[in-house]
Amino acid sequence: MVMYRVRVDPGLCKGCLLCVYICNKRGGGVLRRSGVETLLGGFLPECRGECIGCRWCERLCPDFAITVEEVGD
Repeated sequence: MVMYRVRVDPGLCKGCLLCVYICNKRGGGVLRRSGVETLLGGFLPECRGECIGCRWCERLCPDFAITVEEVGD
């Protein structure tokens, strides 16, 4: 079974949370706002639960700060 991991680059993420919005609207609803601030004062997203690999967060991120990787088999 293929599983997915969401990686957020804190050096690129400005904390706009568009990824959280699209994950909850079109994806698996696993991305949430964390308590960790970005350098620009926003908040980093974090994955809570199993990513379904739809990659909407990766596609919508304006800063290319998110990557979705396949893990396991």
